[in-house]
Amino acid sequence: MKCVFNKTALLFVLTLVGASTAASGHARVYYSVRGLLAEQFRESDRVDYKRVELSDEQRRRIQTRLGAKLKKDTYTFYVAHSADNIDGYALFDREIGQHEYIDFATFFDSEGRVTRVEVVAYREPYGAGIRSERFRRQFVGKEPTNDLKPGYDIDVISGATLSTRAMAKAVKRASVLLHHLLLTSS
Repeated sequence: MKCVFNKTALLFVLTLVGASTAASGHARVYYSVRGLLAEQFRESDRVDYKRVELSDEQRRRIQTRLGAKLKKDTYTFYVAHSADNIDGYALFDREIGQHEYIDFATFFDSEGRVTRVEVVAYREPYGAGIRSERFRRQFVGKEPTNDLKPGYDIDVISGATLSTRAMAKAVKRASVLLHHLLLTSS
């Protein structure tokens, strides 16, 4: 009996190890933060960062606007400058896909309109179609007042429904955070 239990336990452990190895085998990192910032803001003199810790009031207002809870207390925005002008902003964030996190970068102009969205890292075996230029272009020009509902405002990619939702949530959250934390006075 003891021998059967050990074989069963061993089989169980090997299955878990194999499953986790297979899942992590799909991880693709497409950009580094530094590289993507340099590419996006190549005309800027410098890129600084601004780390913002949410107050209880900010958290409440933002969560009300999003209709969802925020999972973090602190967000780091990157601010590109040329002379005394702001060229744009960036926020790197993540959202859960089907099982794994997808890392996103959302870029904004100085007024807070989305100029570019990139998938920085993708860990799922399916759904990477959200990386296509055609799909990501749907977000350009969006602001916090725009709805980003997949299937209505944003086209859904067949086989990537959850990834589509994840990107829409990440872009909406980035837009609302930027406007509430940096662009409007509290």
